[in-house]
Amino acid sequence: MMTRTERYKTEHRMQGLLTWIFSGALALLLVMAVLFVWFSPVHIADPSMSPTLKEGDTVFYDRLYRHFHEYQRGDMVVFRDPDTGTLLIKRVVALGGETIEAHDGVLIIDGSYGMDEDRYEAGAPLDIKKTKVPEGKVFVLSDDRNYGEDSRKPSIGCLDPDQILGLVRIRLRDFTIFTR
Repeated sequence: MMTRTERYKTEHRMQGLLTWIFSGALALLLVMAVLFVWFSPVHIADPSMSPTLKEGDTVFYDRLYRHFHEYQRGDMVVFRDPDTGTLLIKRVVALGGETIEAHDGVLIIDGSYGMDEDRYEAGAPLDIKKTKVPEGKVFVLSDDRNYGEDSRKPSIGCLDPDQILGLVRIRLRDFTIFTR
């Protein structure tokens, strides 16, 4: 027969154990919600964003960003290729209302030098005919300028914010967090 003290300890030990189990399950649920509701993973399948992102990298993109902020030049965005449905990651280089062009590898935005092209790869000099980005849309390019799966491709063109799924935030390879 158990004494009152022994019975009390046994009951409280079970309550303590159940509290720990409940707390752990709640924490796991919270982590899963953050990772798969707020952030979403993408595996990099091609070297089009080299040298920033390498083929085989996994990144997480922020799915809620587009509901609260506007995209800015330099942001890496995730969207679907309208032809194949595959996820693509590209860099925003021009915003709505701006004019973009490139001659002999020099990117020109609104008539003046736009971005430091030394950071990006190109086998052949980048040439883009003068294009006016419609208001509310963005013009995106691959970091490896040799790849044409970006706004230069007619089926992609300038992206509407509704086409953009999110903003790349975290690279897992070396746990890099991308900010402005």
